[in-house]
Amino acid sequence: MRASRILRKGLCSGLLLNLALAASAFAQKALTWQEVRGKFEALNPTLRAGLIGIDESRASEITAYLRPNPDFTLSADGTQIAPNNGVWQPFKGTLFTPTLSYRHERRHKRELRLQSAQKATGIAVSSQTDLNRTLLSVLRAAFVQVLQEKAIVALAKENTAYYDHVLEVNRARYQAGAIAQVDLDRLELQRVTYEADLQTAIESLETAKIQLLTLLNDRTPVDEFDVTGPYDFSAPIPALDEVRRAAIDTRPDLKAAIQAIDKAKTDHQLAVADGSTDPTFSTWYTYNSSVANPNANQTLGSASASRSAFSTATKARSCARGWISAAPSSWRRPRARKSSATWIPRTPAWRAT
Repeated sequence: MRASRILRKGLCSGLLLNLALAASAFAQKALTWQEVRGKFEALNPTLRAGLIGIDESRASEITAYLRPNPDFTLSADGTQIAPNNGVWQPFKGTLFTPTLSYRHERRHKRELRLQSAQKATGIAVSSQTDLNRTLLSVLRAAFVQVLQEKAIVALAKENTAYYDHVLEVNRARYQAGAIAQVDLDRLELQRVTYEADLQTAIESLETAKIQLLTLLNDRTPVDEFDVTGPYDFSAPIPALDEVRRAAIDTRPDLKAAIQAIDKAKTDHQLAVADGSTDPTFSTWYTYNSSVANPNANQTLGSASASRSAFSTATKARSCARGWISAAPSSWRRPRARKSSATWIPRTPAWRAT
């Protein structure tokens, strides 16, 4: 009976140990670059905030193309507020006047606002692409760093194993009397250097894993995290002109700068259009006798007024013109150049103090 209990305990312990080893093996699954990249793009808060900003910019395209809302007012006149000769009928002579007004925008203001909003969305998309490129470059460097440290650890282990083989040979030589005890001791003390290199490589690998886990915002223990992928030298190296041309054609930050100049031109056109007057048409209806025509009890009136935003439009137009003229020519026509310069935008005259 006692033997059966011991056997049961042994079986249970063995089963638990196998389950623990299986769970550990499952947790230590090495991630490839595609898996690391997908996890990073799905969980990184900076990239998600950029995507939300793009959605907001696209939503602003809808509001930019809206027409002005018509205004409806209802006014009342002729209400008696105090008795007269002992007669007080406050609402007998009340006259209600409904009024409907609408402001008509001229010179394609709505279309220009829509174009400006669409170009702002294009700039947001290009900026998000550039942000994604930058963050993925940092992530790729951390991923390659882990692969490099793994290769260094493997090399350190190979060196240690090879030196152990050298020590076995020298021990056999010592047993045969080919070397002295002091020579064997000196060779065994040199093994400390290989052990130190191995320990340094292991610590560097743990540090690289911690940096990668930080970028992934992952709290997995370092011992249970691992990556895998090819780590080898690529022989073909493209020419410098080819690399520069590819960079100019695919750089999203350069594309965003060119789009910003195009948007500034549209904003300038919109500022010029905003300087024009917009007529406001209004009409009202009254049930009252007309002074010019006593027989007309129901009358209809209309009027139009203009609204000018000259001062605000002049400031916006000056700002947009200054941005376009102050932009460097390298932004307008992207070309491959070996030198770079720092550009400082000019402050419009109306903003100078």
